[in-house]
Parts: sequence; C-alpha cells; structure tokens
Amino acid sequence: MTHWSVNHGDLLDCEADGLICSANPNLNLSGGVGGAFALRFGEAMQKYLHTHLREHGLTFIEPGNAVLAPSCGSPFRMVAHAVSIDGFYETNAETIAETYLSALRQLAESGCQTVASACLGCGYGRVTSTEFCDAIRRLVQHDTGVSNVTFGTTDESLAEAVRQMLREVL
Repeated sequence: MTHWSVNHGDLLDCEADGLICSANPNLNLSGGVGGAFALRFGEAMQKYLHTHLREHGLTFIEPGNAVLAPSCGSPFRMVAHAVSIDGFYETNAETIAETYLSALRQLAESGCQTVASACLGCGYGRVTSTEFCDAIRRLVQHDTGVSNVTFGTTDESLAEAVRQMLREVL
C-alpha cells in the first residue's frame, strides 16, 4: 500500500529514490521542475533526453507517458519525465492520472520505493487545484508499486487542497 503526502517547498530538496519531473512533449528542460533540475544539476539530463528522442526516432512524447532517465548528477536514483500536457499545454484529470501511473510503474520496476513528485499539469498546464485533486483521487485507488509518494509544490493553496483531498479519500 502506498503512503501519500504533500510537501510545501522545493521538490528537488525532497529525499527520495525516484523523482517524477513534469515534462513537455519535446522533453525540453525549459521551465518548471525540469528547468530547475537543469539549473541545479547541469546539462547532462537535457543531453540524455534529446538523445533518447533521437535514438527512438521521436520528435515528441505523447501525453500520458513518461520517459525514465538515470540520475544525471542528482541525488535521485531515477527520474521519470512525465508528459501530462499536449503541445498547447492542455491536459485533464484522466491524462494526469494516466501519466502518474506510467511514471510510478517505471520507477517501481527500477527499484524505487520512495518518490518525490511534481504536481503534474499545475504549472504551465494550468489545471486548477480542483482538477488536480480529481486526478489524484483516481490515482490513490491504484496499486502503484511504490511505498511512498510525496507531491511537492511551492504553491501553499495547492498543497493545502491536496492535503484536504488526501484526508477525505484515505
């Protein structure tokens, strides 16, 4: 059974085996958690992601999917770059939940048991805290394969909305 929590603060400061990083379809670390990751840990992850796309003959990743990457200098064993938005930064609760399940499955299969996660769709994706909580309601009903997931956000109102939803559901 997975333990769910939320942390108001910098996601990259969370201690965990795995990280779910919000990603755009082109896997460019240009903003949000990805941009912060590149600033803090350097260009190795961006190079890895662009190489991944080239080697697989892709120009983008479809929403609902995640690309698993090594730590690339970060303290996380593995990083799942989760694409929950389309090219116009649109998404919905179903796609967000599907994306989380893809990322968590891959992290669990790689041996990660504790996961720090971005709040997918809440930055450039522009979903409301209500829409995000709808996605999480769907997620917490599944066996994720990991023991602990901590959602990290710098938005206190989002953190409180997620805490409240988790209290109601769990």
